[in-house]
Amino acid sequence: MAAQTSEGPAASGISMFGSLGSSLKSKWESVDGPRTVSNISAQLPDSVKSRASNISSTYLNPKYMRSPKVYLGLGESKPFYLEKNPSLIADRLKHNISYFYLNYVFLTVFLFVLTLMISPSSLISIAILAFAWFYVMKITADGYTLFGVQISQKVATGVMSIVTLLCLTYVLSSIFWWTLCTSGFCIFGHSIFRDASMHKDEQDHVEMSGDLEEAPFLDSHSGDLGV
Repeated sequence: MAAQTSEGPAASGISMFGSLGSSLKSKWESVDGPRTVSNISAQLPDSVKSRASNISSTYLNPKYMRSPKVYLGLGESKPFYLEKNPSLIADRLKHNISYFYLNYVFLTVFLFVLTLMISPSSLISIAILAFAWFYVMKITADGYTLFGVQISQKVATGVMSIVTLLCLTYVLSSIFWWTLCTSGFCIFGHSIFRDASMHKDEQDHVEMSGDLEEAPFLDSHSGDLGV
């Protein structure tokens, strides 16, 4: 009965985030976001796509995303508490950041998108940048001459990346700072209070096979057992 009580609020929270995620997805599709991203992606050089794919498969692999039950420590006797030993605090921070890093990335992106969706001016700015990317990639597909200078798609991609970074830094500065501060506070609080030590060695289980009676460590204790 106690387990049902402790998981009730968490289940409600997960359901709320699921509904909010569906709402954001519907809004994203209503502004034709997927097709815009697909068009931009199709125009990117193969080297950029390959590098992005390698980074995604290495660091953004879904298998490293911990479930809400593990992230929140549902069912554990004492999942959150403040450790007083400095060395143990440092060890906890190191483990939690490496173990929950993908959850932390997801949290940061979620807060950024959530804030972005309630800022019409930011959405308009991003739409203009997306159109600019699509247009530049299209006209430089076979090379483009500007004031007598031949501009390749690789050069155009580099210039657009710099322009995009500067524009987003200016237009979305308040959203970036709010997201970083909010997510940083949540991540620091979780990483310092969450005791996930029981999950440290969950991938280090040794599967034993063969004739266990021949194992040296069993033979060494056979005399103690009277065998």
